Amino acid sequence: MFLTFRPDQATVDLVEAMPDPSRPPAPEMPALVERARRRDPEAFRALFQAHVAAVHRVVRRMVGARPDVDDLVQTAFFEAFRSLPDFRGDALFSTWLTRIAVRVTMRAARRRPATATPLDEVGEPASTTPGPERVAAARETLALVESLLGELRPKRRAAFVLHVLEGYSMEEVAAMLSASTAAIKVRVHDARRHIERRVRQNRAMGVTLTGGGGPS
Repeated sequence: MFLTFRPDQATVDLVEAMPDPSRPPAPEMPALVERARRRDPEAFRALFQAHVAAVHRVVRRMVGARPDVDDLVQTAFFEAFRSLPDFRGDALFSTWLTRIAVRVTMRAARRRPATATPLDEVGEPASTTPGPERVAAARETLALVESLLGELRPKRRAAFVLHVLEGYSMEEVAAMLSASTAAIKVRVHDARRHIERRVRQNRAMGVTLTGGGGPS
Protein backbone atom coordinates (compact mmCIF):
# COMPACT_ATOMS: atom_id res chain seq x y z
CA MET A 1 0.00 0.00 0.00
CA PHE A 2 1.25 3.49 -0.78
CA LEU A 3 0.10 7.06 -1.03
CA THR A 4 -0.75 8.32 -4.49
CA PHE A 5 -1.34 12.03 -4.98
CA ARG A 6 -3.97 12.87 -7.59
CA PRO A 7 -4.85 14.50 -9.87
CA ASP A 8 -1.66 16.52 -10.23
CA GLN A 9 1.81 15.26 -11.06
CA ALA A 10 3.47 18.18 -9.32
CA THR A 11 4.52 16.23 -6.25
CA VAL A 12 6.31 13.61 -8.32
CA ASP A 13 8.06 16.28 -10.36
CA LEU A 14 9.15 18.11 -7.22
CA VAL A 15 10.58 14.97 -5.64
CA GLU A 16 12.34 13.90 -8.82
CA ALA A 17 13.92 17.34 -9.13
CA MET A 18 15.54 17.06 -5.71
CA PRO A 19 19.20 15.99 -5.84
CA ASP A 20 19.97 12.67 -4.22
CA PRO A 21 22.22 12.86 -1.15
CA SER A 22 25.78 11.70 -1.67
CA ARG A 23 25.79 8.10 -0.52
CA PRO A 24 28.82 5.82 -0.50
CA PRO A 25 28.30 2.56 -2.41
CA ALA A 26 26.86 -0.20 -0.20
CA PRO A 27 30.11 -2.23 -0.08
CA GLU A 28 31.90 0.79 1.41
CA MET A 29 29.43 1.22 4.27
CA PRO A 30 30.86 -1.52 6.56
CA ALA A 31 34.33 -0.04 6.12
CA LEU A 32 33.02 3.42 7.01
CA VAL A 33 31.29 2.05 10.10
CA GLU A 34 34.47 0.29 11.17
CA ARG A 35 36.49 3.49 10.75
CA ALA A 36 33.88 5.36 12.77
CA ARG A 37 34.24 2.78 15.53
CA ARG A 38 37.89 3.85 15.66
CA ARG A 39 36.71 7.47 16.08
CA ASP A 40 37.74 8.59 12.59
CA PRO A 41 36.22 12.09 12.11
CA GLU A 42 36.08 11.71 8.32
CA ALA A 43 34.09 8.48 8.70
CA PHE A 44 31.64 10.18 11.05
CA ARG A 45 31.21 12.97 8.53
CA ALA A 46 30.68 10.55 5.63
CA LEU A 47 28.10 8.51 7.54
CA PHE A 48 26.26 11.66 8.52
CA GLN A 49 26.18 13.01 4.96
CA ALA A 50 25.05 9.65 3.61
CA HIS A 51 22.09 9.29 5.96
CA VAL A 52 21.03 12.73 7.17
CA ALA A 53 18.39 13.26 4.46
CA ALA A 54 16.69 9.93 5.21
CA VAL A 55 16.78 10.46 8.97
CA HIS A 56 15.42 13.99 8.60
CA ARG A 57 12.59 12.69 6.42
CA VAL A 58 11.58 10.03 8.97
CA VAL A 59 11.69 12.47 11.89
CA ARG A 60 9.70 15.10 9.99
CA ARG A 61 7.06 12.58 8.97
CA MET A 62 6.73 11.34 12.53
CA VAL A 63 6.39 14.70 14.30
CA GLY A 64 5.53 17.22 11.60
CA ALA A 65 6.97 20.69 11.16
CA ARG A 66 8.13 21.15 14.72
CA PRO A 67 10.87 23.72 15.35
CA ASP A 68 13.04 21.06 16.99
CA VAL A 69 13.17 18.64 14.03
CA ASP A 70 16.81 19.48 13.30
CA ASP A 71 17.64 19.05 16.99
CA LEU A 72 16.03 15.61 17.00
CA VAL A 73 18.04 14.62 13.92
CA GLN A 74 21.26 15.77 15.59
CA THR A 75 20.36 13.88 18.76
CA ALA A 76 19.70 10.72 16.76
CA PHE A 77 23.15 10.88 15.15
CA PHE A 78 24.81 11.70 18.47
CA GLU A 79 23.22 8.68 20.13
CA ALA A 80 24.03 6.46 17.15
CA PHE A 81 27.70 7.44 17.02
CA ARG A 82 27.99 7.06 20.77
CA SER A 83 26.42 3.59 20.50
CA LEU A 84 28.52 2.36 17.58
CA PRO A 85 30.29 -0.25 19.77
CA ASP A 86 26.87 -1.88 20.18
CA PHE A 87 26.26 -2.16 16.43
CA ARG A 88 26.76 -5.84 15.57
CA GLY A 89 25.95 -5.72 11.88
CA ASP A 90 22.93 -8.04 12.14
CA ALA A 91 20.94 -5.35 10.27
CA LEU A 92 21.85 -2.67 7.77
CA PHE A 93 23.47 0.38 9.35
CA SER A 94 20.67 2.51 7.89
CA THR A 95 18.03 0.34 9.59
CA TRP A 96 19.90 0.45 12.90
CA LEU A 97 20.24 4.22 12.61
CA THR A 98 16.55 4.62 11.78
CA ARG A 99 15.68 2.57 14.86
CA ILE A 100 17.63 5.03 17.02
CA ALA A 101 16.04 8.01 15.27
CA VAL A 102 12.60 6.52 15.91
CA ARG A 103 13.39 6.03 19.59
CA VAL A 104 14.60 9.62 19.94
CA THR A 105 11.57 10.95 18.07
CA MET A 106 9.02 8.87 19.98
CA ARG A 107 10.55 10.07 23.23
CA ALA A 108 10.08 13.66 22.09
CA ALA A 109 6.54 12.96 20.86
CA ARG A 110 5.55 11.66 24.28
CA ARG A 111 6.82 14.86 25.87
CA ARG A 112 5.07 17.12 23.36
CA PRO A 113 2.64 15.43 20.96
CA ALA A 114 2.44 16.76 17.42
CA THR A 115 -0.50 18.99 16.61
CA ALA A 116 -2.46 18.71 13.39
CA THR A 117 -3.23 21.61 11.10
CA PRO A 118 -7.01 21.74 10.55
CA LEU A 119 -7.81 20.56 7.05
CA ASP A 120 -9.84 23.68 6.32
CA GLU A 121 -6.65 25.70 6.82
CA VAL A 122 -4.78 23.75 4.15
CA GLY A 123 -4.96 25.39 0.73
CA GLU A 124 -6.63 23.86 -2.29
CA PRO A 125 -4.17 22.22 -4.71
CA ALA A 126 -3.21 24.59 -7.50
CA SER A 127 -3.61 23.81 -11.18
CA THR A 128 -1.28 21.41 -12.98
CA THR A 129 0.20 24.05 -15.27
CA PRO A 130 4.01 23.91 -15.44
CA GLY A 131 6.17 26.30 -13.50
CA PRO A 132 5.85 27.76 -10.01
CA GLU A 133 2.17 26.83 -9.84
CA ARG A 134 3.02 23.13 -9.97
CA VAL A 135 5.64 23.52 -7.27
CA ALA A 136 3.09 25.33 -5.13
CA ALA A 137 0.58 22.53 -5.74
CA ALA A 138 3.13 19.93 -4.66
CA ARG A 139 3.91 21.81 -1.49
CA GLU A 140 0.21 22.16 -0.67
CA THR A 141 -0.31 18.45 -1.26
CA LEU A 142 2.60 17.57 1.00
CA ALA A 143 1.22 19.92 3.65
CA LEU A 144 -2.10 18.15 3.31
CA VAL A 145 -0.55 14.72 3.86
CA GLU A 146 1.37 16.08 6.84
CA SER A 147 -1.88 17.40 8.26
CA LEU A 148 -3.47 13.97 7.95
CA LEU A 149 -0.48 12.35 9.64
CA GLY A 150 -0.76 14.90 12.42
CA GLU A 151 -4.22 13.59 13.28
CA LEU A 152 -2.85 10.16 14.13
CA ARG A 153 -1.81 9.04 17.59
CA PRO A 154 1.99 8.86 17.91
CA LYS A 155 2.23 5.05 17.84
CA ARG A 156 -0.10 4.74 14.86
CA ARG A 157 1.67 7.53 13.04
CA ALA A 158 5.08 5.94 13.62
CA ALA A 159 3.90 2.53 12.39
CA PHE A 160 2.24 4.06 9.31
CA VAL A 161 5.24 6.23 8.44
CA LEU A 162 7.76 3.42 8.81
CA HIS A 163 5.76 0.72 7.02
CA VAL A 164 3.71 2.57 4.39
CA LEU A 165 5.87 5.61 3.63
CA GLU A 166 9.38 4.30 4.40
CA GLY A 167 8.78 0.73 3.21
CA TYR A 168 10.07 -1.22 6.21
CA SER A 169 8.56 -4.66 6.78
CA MET A 170 6.11 -5.22 9.61
CA GLU A 171 8.81 -7.20 11.42
CA GLU A 172 11.36 -4.40 11.07
CA VAL A 173 8.85 -1.82 12.30
CA ALA A 174 7.98 -4.05 15.24
CA ALA A 175 11.66 -4.19 16.21
CA MET A 176 12.04 -0.42 15.84
CA LEU A 177 9.00 0.31 17.99
CA SER A 178 9.55 -2.52 20.51
CA ALA A 179 6.13 -3.97 19.75
CA SER A 180 4.75 -7.25 18.40
CA THR A 181 4.20 -7.67 14.69
CA ALA A 182 0.50 -8.17 15.39
CA ALA A 183 0.33 -4.84 17.20
CA ILE A 184 2.06 -3.07 14.30
CA LYS A 185 -0.41 -4.56 11.82
CA VAL A 186 -3.29 -3.22 13.91
CA ARG A 187 -1.71 0.24 14.15
CA VAL A 188 -1.07 0.43 10.41
CA HIS A 189 -4.60 -0.78 9.66
CA ASP A 190 -6.14 1.76 12.03
CA ALA A 191 -3.99 4.59 10.67
CA ARG A 192 -4.84 3.71 7.08
CA ARG A 193 -8.55 3.47 7.89
CA HIS A 194 -8.46 6.91 9.58
CA ILE A 195 -6.68 8.54 6.63
CA GLU A 196 -8.98 6.91 4.07
CA ARG A 197 -12.02 8.12 6.02
CA ARG A 198 -10.68 11.67 6.19
CA VAL A 199 -9.90 11.62 2.47
CA ARG A 200 -13.43 10.48 1.69
CA GLN A 201 -14.72 13.35 3.81
CA ASN A 202 -12.61 15.81 1.84
CA ARG A 203 -12.88 14.71 -1.78
CA ALA A 204 -11.88 18.18 -2.93
CA MET A 205 -8.38 17.60 -1.55
CA GLY A 206 -7.40 15.57 -4.62
CA VAL A 207 -5.54 12.98 -2.53
CA THR A 208 -6.38 9.28 -2.54
CA LEU A 209 -4.99 6.14 -1.00
CA THR A 210 -4.59 3.26 -3.38
CA GLY A 211 -3.50 -0.32 -2.91
CA GLY A 212 -0.21 -1.62 -4.17
CA GLY A 213 2.50 -4.19 -3.70
CA GLY A 214 4.02 -2.73 -0.58
CA PRO A 215 5.86 -4.74 2.08
CA SER A 216 3.88 -6.95 4.37
